[in-house]
Amino acid sequence: MQDGTTIQISKKNRDELKKIGSMGDDYNTVIEKLIREYKNHEYRLKIDRIAEEAKKHFKEHREEYVSVDDL
Repeated sequence: MQDGTTIQISKKNRDELKKIGSMGDDYNTVIEKLIREYKNHEYRLKIDRIAEEAKKHFKEHREEYVSVDDL
């Protein structure tokens, strides 16, 4: 196991962490779940931004593209 540290959180946040965790999870496991979810959320936002930029680019440069049906 990794070296542990002590962090202070409010009772409200502690109770919310308990709701997120599963039976037998410790706070470290719950925090790891939250970190994974945050990273996944950030990744999805990045993909969405790229898709929006691509859509905008396509609309602005539509004449530069050829339809697959025309090939």
